[in-house]
Parts: sequence; structure tokens; C-alpha cells
Amino acid sequence: MVLGELLALGTVPTIAEIILGFLSIFFISATSLILNDYFDIESDKINAPERPLPAGLVSERDVILLSIVVAMLGFITSYMISLEALLVIILVWAVGFLYNWRLKRAGFIGSSYSKQKVYFLLFFSSGCEIS
Repeated sequence: MVLGELLALGTVPTIAEIILGFLSIFFISATSLILNDYFDIESDKINAPERPLPAGLVSERDVILLSIVVAMLGFITSYMISLEALLVIILVWAVGFLYNWRLKRAGFIGSSYSKQKVYFLLFFSSGCEIS
């Protein structure tokens, strides 16, 4: 990430740029994982019944609220970088939501998304600067 920021900024990124870039990616990735658990609850009831959601340790409502809070943290930290960073993070979030909701069951499209997300996040971390 720091190397990407160095290339995008043409200078050594500040500590704030490094931290905000990391946090925005961290929060949006976490949101995708939370939503994955929510949308996979039926298969987890069979394959991983000990997980918190299928075991009833947390409610579906709590998982949705957590995903909203974590996504908002990702949006806020990316906005602190720049408006462009926020727009990119919203796009990453939307694609992650679509993947968890429908695309992962779409064969080739679903499997290719998982690989492309890594490259997209690397692009994001290298192409944004603080305004």
C-alpha cells in the first residue's frame, strides 16, 4: 500500500495518508466479510453450525446493523482521504454487496470477482491522496 501511495503521490505518504488508506480498505473488506456471513446463513446452518450467526449467538438484525456501522466507518475514512477515494470505496462496497447477494452463485463471474477485488483494492490504495 505504501509503495502504491508513493507512486501515486510522487512523494513519501504521510502517516495520516497511510493510516486512512489502510482503515478505509480494512472497514470495507470487513463489511464484505460480515455480509458474506449474513447471506450464507442457510449453508452455514449445515456446514458450520457453530458459527455465531447460525448458532443464534447474534441475530440477523445485529449483523445487518454491524455491517452498516462498519461500512459507514469505511466511507468516512475514505472521504477523509478525498471525494474520489469515497466514490471508489462506494463502488468497492457495492460490488462486494452484489457478490455476496448474487454473484458468488454465478459460477465464473463469482470466482473471477474474488480475484479482481484484490487488484482493485491495490489500485485504490495506490491511487488516492489526501486533499
